[in-house]
Amino acid sequence: MKMKDWVKFIKEVAQENDFQVTGGDLTFEITKDHWHSVAFRVVANQNTGYLEISQWEQINDENGMYGRAVYSLRQSNDVALFCSVLISSASIRAKR
Repeated sequence: MKMKDWVKFIKEVAQENDFQVTGGDLTFEITKDHWHSVAFRVVANQNTGYLEISQWEQINDENGMYGRAVYSLRQSNDVALFCSVLISSASIRAKR
């Protein structure tokens, strides 16, 4: 699989699991819910040929930002594992 196929696959899995996907083909966000949310930013790094995944970090009630990349997807197996993390994150998130 090529990087554009990985991007397409991640977006499909996210949408099938009721995530909102916004952005373009090289950089996009995957989010679910506003409070107690699950949020990731995916950046396709064309120089290195892999996908960098950052997670949303809430600073306080008003502010937050995406942190440093927590996952680097370099092969199809990594993409499959990230999709599992994505699905699992939504299933076990706090739902208060």
